[in-house]
Amino acid sequence: MDNQRKLDQDEARSPGSIEDLIDRARAGDRSALGDLLSRIGPQIRKILGGAIPKRWQSLLSIDDVLQQTYVDAFLDIGDFAGTRTEAFKGWLSTMARRNLHDAIRMLSAERRGGNRTRVTQAMSDESFVALFELSCGTHSTPSRKAGRGEIRILIEDALQRLPPDYRQAVVLFELEAQRAEQVAEVLNRSTGAVFMLRARALDRLASILGPASKYMGGPA
Repeated sequence: MDNQRKLDQDEARSPGSIEDLIDRARAGDRSALGDLLSRIGPQIRKILGGAIPKRWQSLLSIDDVLQQTYVDAFLDIGDFAGTRTEAFKGWLSTMARRNLHDAIRMLSAERRGGNRTRVTQAMSDESFVALFELSCGTHSTPSRKAGRGEIRILIEDALQRLPPDYRQAVVLFELEAQRAEQVAEVLNRSTGAVFMLRARALDRLASILGPASKYMGGPA
């Protein structure tokens, strides 16, 4: 019985198998990850089938969701700890659902006029402070320990550590306060796609910056 189990495991990890591609992708083989996504992607497409409400279908497509999810996979494959096909499929489908949820949430907010709650002068120190507060989850006034000029330097440094498309999305959305339609035109993506890009960019920026407590002292 044990011998049969070992034979099954060896066959599952034969060159070119899904499990073999997973092993190679986790080890940093980008070509293997590309092959893996091409084989698992159609299954994720079926999972998402019919998930986009009709009113958003002109602004968002399943292709948009998959494109962003594939980018996420290339950026985050090092965080994937599984070794089996179902684990990878679950990981990928979770990211895809998250992207779809974020896109629909932001599209809804945009329609309600709620995506521009804090519009400041473009590229001013205030706009960098607003981005810092958004990323770190705080609305406290910056302390003397991290004044506005210092926060701007922190944000500028963190932006340089983002992938280029992510950085551009943050600059256009948060620092220049451009509307989604303008950002979509600049990045040559659909409106729904740029909202997904924005959400992932803000997540990654927050991870780079860490908690606000690193920078904020007591009341100014």
